[in-house]
Amino acid sequence: MPNSSSTRSAFACLAFSIVVYSISLLAPAGALAATTTADLRVVNTAGTTLAEQSQVTGDVTITTDPAAQCFGPPGGSGNNVNVPGPSALGIVKDASESTADLRPLSVTDQFSFGLGVCGFGGYTFTQNDTSFWYLKVNHVGAQVGGDQYILNAGDDVLWYLSPTFSPLPNELELLAPTVAQRGEPFTVRVRSYDDSGQVSPVAGALVTGAEQSTGGNGTTTVRLTQSASLQALHGADIPSNRPIVCVRSSQGGCGTAGTPRHKIIGTNGPDRIRGTQMPDLVRARGGRDHINTRGGLSDIVNCGRARDKAIVGPSDITRRCEKVIRKG
Repeated sequence: MPNSSSTRSAFACLAFSIVVYSISLLAPAGALAATTTADLRVVNTAGTTLAEQSQVTGDVTITTDPAAQCFGPPGGSGNNVNVPGPSALGIVKDASESTADLRPLSVTDQFSFGLGVCGFGGYTFTQNDTSFWYLKVNHVGAQVGGDQYILNAGDDVLWYLSPTFSPLPNELELLAPTVAQRGEPFTVRVRSYDDSGQVSPVAGALVTGAEQSTGGNGTTTVRLTQSASLQALHGADIPSNRPIVCVRSSQGGCGTAGTPRHKIIGTNGPDRIRGTQMPDLVRARGGRDHINTRGGLSDIVNCGRARDKAIVGPSDITRRCEKVIRKG
């Protein structure tokens, strides 16, 4: 997207001096931090969701990219940089290990005071663009770089390739029930968050499966004949999350084969993973993991490598789990 060099330079200087959004300060390496699980969503400018999952994250190492010249040459050094975690940048690195759409990560260490995020999944920007990777945590624009933002369990992390830095787009959130009856109407709600986290209902949003757009209170009615992921769209706003609604028939069947599943992804180290109320797909990966998906809907649990323990519900499916405890 074209822009004058003076405007871009002014933005770059501002971003560098106060360290916001895509610019990250280097932090000294420390001892291995405990991992935590947060919710990650990465969306490009076209509104395509590159990743949406619960991700376990901790300390990571990122290889900087010599081609990362979004802030001008020379780009990254190609060296490995330790990012102590769990952090809002580290969670993308951990997610990229199992989510191909996030690769490659393009990060530069060309500045003595910090890392710059140029791209995820091949989606980047140039020095003359107004675009940048916008970071929000818990619906609020981050005031420090991604590697400086330390996450707590359950945090909601959004990276969006914003086409502009002024005005910043609002973020949509879609609230929907986890379970619905086949063919029966249910209510969903669409809300909008500005950069400060101020929330308001959204009128005129389009929601998957809804016959009408949302009204003034941000709600509309949806009917489904099968389980589905829903999403809300509204103009230039950042597309919403994609909650899963599990549709029950008169015979039940919610969470059976073919149902969309919420992804929960571990690391290659020892993780503690807890399921959600949605039908989950757990991929624990490496390490001696402890997994608990008891309760909620039918889940699929892949414990991965090493000796793992899984506490699961009666209808959960387990794979590669050395110790399985089933509880009602």
